[in-house]
Amino acid sequence: MGIHDYRTANQALWDHWASLHPESDFYQNEAFKGHQMSLNSIELDVLPNLSGKRVLHLQCHFGQDTISLHTLGANEIVGLDFSAEAVKQARILANDCGVPATFVQRDVLEPIQEMLGSFDLVFASYGVVGWHPDVSAWMDAAFSYLKPGGELILVDFHPVLWILDSEFKEIVYSYFNRGVITEESDGSYAAPLARKMVHHTWNHTISDLIKPIVDVPERSLVYFTEHDWSPYKLFESTQPEPQRYQIRGKEGLFPLVYAIKAQKIDMK
Repeated sequence: MGIHDYRTANQALWDHWASLHPESDFYQNEAFKGHQMSLNSIELDVLPNLSGKRVLHLQCHFGQDTISLHTLGANEIVGLDFSAEAVKQARILANDCGVPATFVQRDVLEPIQEMLGSFDLVFASYGVVGWHPDVSAWMDAAFSYLKPGGELILVDFHPVLWILDSEFKEIVYSYFNRGVITEESDGSYAAPLARKMVHHTWNHTISDLIKPIVDVPERSLVYFTEHDWSPYKLFESTQPEPQRYQIRGKEGLFPLVYAIKAQKIDMK
């Protein structure tokens, strides 16, 4: 199989999941339409003041976090996702919330020429880079959308988490990118009754994430942190504090989430 085949399979997976997730208990969509805030403390702690800003949300799924960025004061918000169904559902949600967000179906690695260099902030969170074989290409695409002085915020599950099996108990995969990991999902993280489908992911180390920032002169790493907890209950867990989940039996042993803030430097 080639990259196009992997992408096609993953797109079919996310189209199916996006058709189910808006009605799931995990997302609490009806409640969201009232408060319009799905961002967690990890993201909120690293986000700048968004008042008057033009913001791009990459891999936006069906738009809850996109709309939340508008709630925080963004003047203009654009969500981008490769799933046609996700974009469809995002537009429905934005309409229900009365939020003037724009949603575009597009692969992150296929930048939209008329939007390049036009955003104050590019944001992406949770389940992001592992769906791409080349994280350097992902970073290049993300930075291409930023104005000089603009910032990239990336919050995602830590790569150490993905060396474990589906039960998060045993080490079965390399920490390093040794090629595609092909698995069959039986249900999704939010919809247990989702049909069984094949998907393809790649592991990326922390250095894989940092090098495309620090090795490029017009990019600056502003902030990096790791957390030994997840805001989402995706595994058999303990809960030392509200909305802070750790893997049962492995509490505090390794990070579960990281956050990166980087800036596109004005070289003029």
